[in-house]
Amino acid sequence: MDRLRCGVVGLGRGRLFVEKLAALPDCEVVAVCDPDESKLAALAPIAGYTDYDRFLAEANLDLIAVISPGPDHAPQSVAALRRGVHVISETPCVYSLEEAAEVVAAVRESGCRFMLAEDYIFMGWMERWREIVASGELGEIVAAQGEYTHDCRGIFVVDEAGHYLPWSARSEAGAHPSWRASDLPPLKYCSHTLGPLLHLMQDRCVTASGHHTGSHAFPEAGTVDLASAVLRTERGAVVTLTNGFGLAHPFVFLLGLYGTKGSIRCVSFGTPQVRVYTDVVGGEWSELQTEWSERPDGRDWLIVMLEGFVRSIREGGDPPIDVYTSLDYTVPGICAHLSADQGGVPVPVPDYRRS
Repeated sequence: MDRLRCGVVGLGRGRLFVEKLAALPDCEVVAVCDPDESKLAALAPIAGYTDYDRFLAEANLDLIAVISPGPDHAPQSVAALRRGVHVISETPCVYSLEEAAEVVAAVRESGCRFMLAEDYIFMGWMERWREIVASGELGEIVAAQGEYTHDCRGIFVVDEAGHYLPWSARSEAGAHPSWRASDLPPLKYCSHTLGPLLHLMQDRCVTASGHHTGSHAFPEAGTVDLASAVLRTERGAVVTLTNGFGLAHPFVFLLGLYGTKGSIRCVSFGTPQVRVYTDVVGGEWSELQTEWSERPDGRDWLIVMLEGFVRSIREGGDPPIDVYTSLDYTVPGICAHLSADQGGVPVPVPDYRRS
């Protein structure tokens, strides 16, 4: 069987996808797309395009990895799907409820596969957490918590050519907010925490309430400093999320699952610490020795993720994260942001399986 003809759009993080797709025996990377010609030249002799429409029209692709700037993810995915090309998309895969509906319609009409590239779910620590949850050691999961707070001010400012400038240069002539400053409300980038939590809980969110600080650190760009959400799931659990990218704060990644018999919690300030508590006589927190990204089987987690997607194309069936689950991991953050803009009123989370 011929190898899948693969393309990658967006050659920042996308260069990693070029490498990983090229390592798969079922795949051949035949074309890449980016507005920066120097990035295309660095990957010669792979065919390079600065124009996405030409890339789609001429490269004769079977599969595209959409790793471009966030606001482009949904439009580029829909355009590819409508040409009969399978899509794996970086997060956030959509930015609005309207885009979510468009992606679902394009998947249904084309019969192509679509998958959110939520790679955290394939990392080593998730393998260990899955075992703990499946064993019943925590009992019924009644609540969960996530935080993704990341000082991204170093990539908030660009010059007229799109090159990053220091945060201190934001008021200089020719400086502009990058899309991360102007077009990435923090709760819309929720899948790195919400995705793993819902995956472990085997649940989905049905309502979302949110609040945010407004824009103080970078008001010229309208950047929301920090935002929090309270989400209710189909099974009645409560999930709380906090996300922020525009404040002076070291990177924090936090996940917690709280059950009737025990709980598990991970806090990372660069080096993850995982602790488990179980409800036994004299019970106390114990350190869980686990690697972060390295899997127990020694395999690269991105390769495992991409293999699952390619298998769904080759053999039929759903990808590891199908289009509906992709939206389960993404849309609650959109709804929480809508709620925050309306003073915190609850917003229902659509289930696109029923649309």
